[in-house]
Amino acid sequence: MQHNDLPVQIDISNVCHKGMEAEFQYLGIPLSGDGKSNPRENNNFSNIPSKPNPFIPSETWSSLWNTCKKKLLSNERVSSACIDIPGILIENAKKSLQSNNPCRLDYRMVDGSHRLCLRKYILNLIEGELLDLKQQLVECERNTADEQEFRKNLQFRIMNKQQLLDQTTKGYFFVLNQTTFEKLLTNMDPQATWAKSQDILMRELTVEFKLKWEQWMKRAMDHIEALKTAESRAVN
Repeated sequence: MQHNDLPVQIDISNVCHKGMEAEFQYLGIPLSGDGKSNPRENNNFSNIPSKPNPFIPSETWSSLWNTCKKKLLSNERVSSACIDIPGILIENAKKSLQSNNPCRLDYRMVDGSHRLCLRKYILNLIEGELLDLKQQLVECERNTADEQEFRKNLQFRIMNKQQLLDQTTKGYFFVLNQTTFEKLLTNMDPQATWAKSQDILMRELTVEFKLKWEQWMKRAMDHIEALKTAESRAVN
């Protein structure tokens, strides 16, 4: 990855991250080499806790928990996560290959799944809030005694919530192709290359590399902020 690469905006429904393979197993998408999907009972689908927020739709909460439970339970990492910090994706050029992407989606995530799961949680919450506002508007229109100003206020809130929903469905990511990703590995086993403690990693980085990395990340975040500002102006 070059230090002049900038993140791009991608719909998160096109991204496969670790944990999603369980959900795709249940949906009947073949994940095993013999072309058969594994049975649902191999996964803990029944042990789903109550919704942490009443606005989150029940049908989406179960899916979110099944795919993101390990990430959402990492309180320290999730509480300090900023969803706008770009993750790293690999383009899925060959969707038929299980090894390339178990979800058969356009992208596979190699870094940033905690932030992505937090974004999914926020997205679920916004969807529930939007549904509640729409239901309030239906009740308001049935009750002719409600003031027109109250109805207009609801419509305005619905419009703003829909805009927020549309913005949250897309995240910012660095995108690599499979060949580029493989060149970054010093060992063909990704765990041996990437799964290092922070202390070891920081000791191996040179001062020059750290400086270039900080400058690159500042350009990336400035780029994201510019994209968000432009999007906001276009909506308004």
